[in-house]
Amino acid sequence: MFGGGPGSFDLSGLINALSAHPLAQTFRNYAEQAARAGAQQSGETLVPEDADNETSFVPPVDVFSTEKTFVLHIALPGARKEDVGVNWDEEKGVLNVAGVVYRQGDEEFLKSLSQSERKVGVFERSVKLPPGNAEKEEVDGDNITAKLEDGILVVTVPKVEKEWTEVKRVDIE
Repeated sequence: MFGGGPGSFDLSGLINALSAHPLAQTFRNYAEQAARAGAQQSGETLVPEDADNETSFVPPVDVFSTEKTFVLHIALPGARKEDVGVNWDEEKGVLNVAGVVYRQGDEEFLKSLSQSERKVGVFERSVKLPPGNAEKEEVDGDNITAKLEDGILVVTVPKVEKEWTEVKRVDIE
């Protein structure tokens, strides 16, 4: 409703008609491509290029940087640990989380779905560590751990401990 008073009118029909217009779809595609390009520059993957938006999604992530670790909280309600994979690409400095989330229930029950708000299907999320333009820190890729609890995948990425600072003497010629 627009106006909110006695002279108000409903714009939902107009908005629905405009959203189905080919020009609106072109703008949507352009925005998705721009977001994908921006994410690639920052090291994060939004949705793989060949993904079907109806059956894939990008889970939200929180990245914490403590003195000794990066801790990532990735929201995956309904996911099972056997359907989720976590990989560290040391060369690129990117943590990749991918998998699938299913709706629970048999086929007959799933046919009765009348309203859908949860994200289900294939997902992928890549996060560059350290995030953004932060100072480069070494990651201990051999000791990364992950735990799926209460719909949150908690990935702990240890930073390499530097016990001493090496000072190298330079001879002056």
